[in-house]
Amino acid sequence: MVTLGNIDEWQPPHGPVTTWTASVAAREAARTAIRSDLPPSYQQTQHLRFAHDGKATDRQLPRLMVVAWDIPGLCDIPSMTAAINAHVRRHDTYHNWFEFENDAIARRTIDNPEAIDFVPVEFGHMNADQIRTHALTTTPETLEWDCFTFGIVQHADYFTMYASVDHLHIDLMSAGLIFLDIHLMYRDLRQVVHQYRPSAPAQIGSYRDYTVRQRGEVASLTLSSPEIKDWIEFARDTDGDWPSFPLPLGDAWADNKGDLRTVELLDTAETEFFDTACRAAGARFSGGVLACAALAEHKLAGTETYHGFTPYDTRTPGLDTMTVGWFASLIPFTVPTDTGSFPEAARAAQKSYDDAKHLARVPIERVLELALPDQLGIKLPTRPPMMVSFLDFRKIPVGALWEETNFGIYGDSLSYGGINMWINRHAGKTTVTISFPDNPVARESVHRYFAALIETFASVIKNTPARVDAIAGQANSYAQPGM
Repeated sequence: MVTLGNIDEWQPPHGPVTTWTASVAAREAARTAIRSDLPPSYQQTQHLRFAHDGKATDRQLPRLMVVAWDIPGLCDIPSMTAAINAHVRRHDTYHNWFEFENDAIARRTIDNPEAIDFVPVEFGHMNADQIRTHALTTTPETLEWDCFTFGIVQHADYFTMYASVDHLHIDLMSAGLIFLDIHLMYRDLRQVVHQYRPSAPAQIGSYRDYTVRQRGEVASLTLSSPEIKDWIEFARDTDGDWPSFPLPLGDAWADNKGDLRTVELLDTAETEFFDTACRAAGARFSGGVLACAALAEHKLAGTETYHGFTPYDTRTPGLDTMTVGWFASLIPFTVPTDTGSFPEAARAAQKSYDDAKHLARVPIERVLELALPDQLGIKLPTRPPMMVSFLDFRKIPVGALWEETNFGIYGDSLSYGGINMWINRHAGKTTVTISFPDNPVARESVHRYFAALIETFASVIKNTPARVDAIAGQANSYAQPGM
């Protein structure tokens, strides 16, 4: 199973650590990088502003994703150095850094990728706690150019590879692409004994080009554009109660500590039963997941209409498919829950999700650039937003390789004060992971939420035809003579 968890759940065995960081020459190339008029993407803009405000208030916010996996044998340092440098040179999100000038964000771009050079440094033997701390603390901050580092922990007959990268440059899909890029390049380099010179595959696009497209596509939108109207309608429907966690979270700003927990929602058979129930309702698995999130909130808070956010990958197939960068965007969906019916909720969730896909390329921030909230007749959120994500790991081509290599993605134990939830379908089960502020009130609320969500999923599968047939089959088998 792919691990999605808190940094404390990463348990690399002890061993000598080598870390790749930017060379002095590379940092100088960044310092003198040319000024670009291209603004950051909308996703990056929000992250940069959070980082800027956090720095001003001396408060760290969630920013790092640590991607880790295992590779057999003794690490060939020259080959790994070549693989890491090929990776950072071919993905141009790494070639940029941002600074604030009079509250405006300015981009600086290293125009010669060959000037980027990451070099290995040995840090000696470390235990698991030291390794985790090292991966987080040696990675520079969001507003510094080189806010991404790479490293290995050598063990007896294999080594653990990790990448510690600021969210500024990656989303969840990018974490998998980092693995694919570095893992396969290192393997190829080792097979040809250092004679292979990797070249950038044709399908790797430019994140800067994506930013140009994103900014260009929304620049011409007006208040009369259908996408803008749809966002305004959703915002008005919430009446200020934007998608957020339905239970108390305590004083989420007392400190910035966060936690993340994963539990099993459905085992192998139950996952298949749930899939059957979704299809019987006229929805897909994703619609069923969103419906259960809506029905769980109805159970806890009595809400009759659920408003939610879910991420959507805005990569253009064939152009951005293999490109590292922050492409994920949030889209809204709405689910009526007053009847408590799963089939009705699943159909509504699926339709709302499918109808909202076109909004992934139009961030809500673009709406607020066109007019003030009062002019739009909307109320801005007063609580941190909640995201509900669904991912089917079985559909990812390298899923089997992830299983073989103990692949995992880990957060940095910080909180922005809200809740995010990931429901993931694996080859053998379905899990839910929730991030939350690390305080007693939030923990109790998350515990209650887990219970309600599990109960909601369980209520869906217990009466499905497949479930009934399976139970009847088991009963018949026990009734056979000699059994």
